[in-house]
Amino acid sequence: MMLNPFDRKGAVGPKTITALVFLSIFTVFILQNTEVVEISFFFWKISLSRVVLLFGSLLTGALIGLFIGWEAADKKKKFK
Repeated sequence: MMLNPFDRKGAVGPKTITALVFLSIFTVFILQNTEVVEISFFFWKISLSRVVLLFGSLLTGALIGLFIGWEAADKKKKFK
């Protein structure tokens, strides 16, 4: 079977490369910030590792971005 050099099956796209670069940078940043911090929110106080705080922030931001993207895609579909 002859492979077509212009076929992009199995190729890594620019979005994937960008995501991997940001994930790598974030991983290095997390590994350098492992100390325990105290979070105060109104009358609650909690002590946790900065790694957990950063990962939770990343996860929250990613989920918010996904939901906003889905909403924008749904609105775009409705107007077509």
